[in-house]
Amino acid sequence: MKALLTICLVCVMTLTTGTPVLAGEGGVYTALKQDVLFARAGLRLWEKEPRIGGPGETGMAYHMAANADGLWICSLQIAVFTSRAAAEEVAERMVRSMSMGEDVPVNPPGPYGDIGDERHVCTGGGDGGGSLVFLRQNISVVFSWAGENARALALARRIDELIRTDREVAPRGSLASMPEIVTVGAPAQAAKKARVTITPEFRGVGERADLRITILGPDRNSKVSETTMEGRSPPDIVVRGPRADSLSDTVRKRRPDEDGRFILRIPDKVGPAKLTMIVATPDNVIVTKEFTVNVTE
Repeated sequence: MKALLTICLVCVMTLTTGTPVLAGEGGVYTALKQDVLFARAGLRLWEKEPRIGGPGETGMAYHMAANADGLWICSLQIAVFTSRAAAEEVAERMVRSMSMGEDVPVNPPGPYGDIGDERHVCTGGGDGGGSLVFLRQNISVVFSWAGENARALALARRIDELIRTDREVAPRGSLASMPEIVTVGAPAQAAKKARVTITPEFRGVGERADLRITILGPDRNSKVSETTMEGRSPPDIVVRGPRADSLSDTVRKRRPDEDGRFILRIPDKVGPAKLTMIVATPDNVIVTKEFTVNVTE
């Protein structure tokens, strides 16, 4: 497997249709508290500002620093779903992406056998790195590393243990209200390469200013949204200073809670374009909504 170059942790809660998965007596896993997880597992952030993962991913990415023992976490992606089927679907997609379409073992024997309740090993064999995808009930974890395998597997086991046993890391219960994207606010038709303003509406996701938002293209391998990773919209506003010569004026980005505006760049291929909006909250709850824009000349 080609090692992933981006050090990231993706924490996801994608709301999909299907039967909710009960996580034992405590109900479903409802969130992932990354700060507690990092502290318990001995992980350190490299960059403080999280982002929605790169094209083809659905989740929050946290850039991690190398461990003191030299273990490099190439990719640590954690996803919390409302159904086991959704967790399996995303795990399989990530396995295909990481293994470049090659078949990988499910629930392989050996040193991986006690990690998760279902697992795929994407690569490995030597002692210089590898990748492991495992499920723990309705949580999916994608774990890739460079360094000593024994240390990496010990860390994977620790993460699995924290998910299973530490409710400050992975709370369980019931969803009081189902977060959703009510409407994307995009036009039904637009000219190719046009830039249009959209005004999405959300429910159950908290403060608009705290959201991270992006839109993926038809193949999910390209971002077509002009909304920044931090959830701010591109239009600038000038904050007027007290001086008449305006030398003290400053320019800053408008926040979504100020104007609700987002700029969508329409794809350049004529015809129906199926796009996907991804919205993430500070607690790593992610909701998605597919929509179609008819692209014209």
